[in-house]
Amino acid sequence: MSQIVFLLLLIAMFMLGIPVMVSLGLTSVVMMFAKGGVKWATIIQQMIGGLNTFTLLAVPMFLLAGKLMNSSGTTDRLFDFAKKLVGWLPGGLAHVNIVSSIIFAGMSGTAVSDASGLGVIEIRAMNKAGFDKEFSASVTAASSTVGPIIPPSLPLVVYGTISGASVGALFMAGILPGILMAIIMMAVAFIFAIVKHYPKEKFPCLSEIAAALKEGFLPLMAPVIILVGIYTGVYTPTESAAIVVFYSLFLGIVIYKELSLKDLYAILVDSVMDASTIGILVAAATLFGMCIVRALIPQTILGIVTQSVTNRTQLLIIVNIFLLVVGMFMETTSAITILTPILMPLLIAFDVNLVQFGIIMVLNLMIGVLSPPFGLVLFVTSRIGEVPVQRMAKALLPWIAALLIALAFITFIPEISLYIPRSMGLSIG
Repeated sequence: MSQIVFLLLLIAMFMLGIPVMVSLGLTSVVMMFAKGGVKWATIIQQMIGGLNTFTLLAVPMFLLAGKLMNSSGTTDRLFDFAKKLVGWLPGGLAHVNIVSSIIFAGMSGTAVSDASGLGVIEIRAMNKAGFDKEFSASVTAASSTVGPIIPPSLPLVVYGTISGASVGALFMAGILPGILMAIIMMAVAFIFAIVKHYPKEKFPCLSEIAAALKEGFLPLMAPVIILVGIYTGVYTPTESAAIVVFYSLFLGIVIYKELSLKDLYAILVDSVMDASTIGILVAAATLFGMCIVRALIPQTILGIVTQSVTNRTQLLIIVNIFLLVVGMFMETTSAITILTPILMPLLIAFDVNLVQFGIIMVLNLMIGVLSPPFGLVLFVTSRIGEVPVQRMAKALLPWIAALLIALAFITFIPEISLYIPRSMGLSIG
């Protein structure tokens, strides 16, 4: 009975609008009171212990790298390169939008960075070319969800830290799922282009391709640096984040000369604020994770589920539906930090691979950021594209359907996620 009371207390705090980190901390303290008193030294040790991990250093680094890329003219060059690459297909700029997101995903690792940075360029270009505002904004929102799947990925770093799954394996596991998502979304864009007679770019000549490649070559090297370094074992995913930060600074200050000291200061302050929020959240979630184990909540849930679920497929269907609903109401990092400790006993009991599940979990939550009532990317692209939220939500339905198809493939064909990390000899559990 006490387990239900604790969970209801947490939900009540969320509904009252209390910040997630405060809600987790207060609920944890109440749980510790109920289970034998508050030991403040234990609270401090648990919260600091949650942050005292080398892997989490990647979070502020990738945040900073994404913001540097957005402010240094890099996104414009990537967009121009993608335009020459796929702009000649029917509905050209829609395909450019999706391919640009794949490339930019190799630098930012977040959907919001993609939507708010690259999205401004994409929506402006599509509207100018004659695309409907709703279509321009919706394809921008949908394509941004590739960011946290294709490496590097901030949500996967957080998930790996909490679950114990290898972050390197998680990064590699996201490559094929990200490509699959892009292919399915490009198929949707192709259908829209045929039905609505959307324009396409002229087929580029070799000199134009060469010029775009020359301009985009250095930015394109950022994801290559990350993946090759991790693949060869030269550096860890965390160290790769620091390398990309220095590479982004080099491009913005030395090569393109579009980053001033004033810009850099503002970017650093913004990155510190975002990283601090995530850090406090992880610390509170670590304490909460310890408390729910002491309160036997995961064990209770495991007992209930195992009585009604008989196999892995049933479990995955139930968990997918649950995560889709959660993603509609909760921010991604918060959902990962709260739910991973609760779900892990179930995953282990039904032999669900933790690396594969990391991709499943993040994709579910990415679909949530497109969905009302609290979809962050939905609101960001609605504002950028100047489209009312209600119309945006309707325009996103075909894209959400496309992502659900990708989710089904990724859920029930484990090799889509596991083939690359397994072939590289990475630890996948």
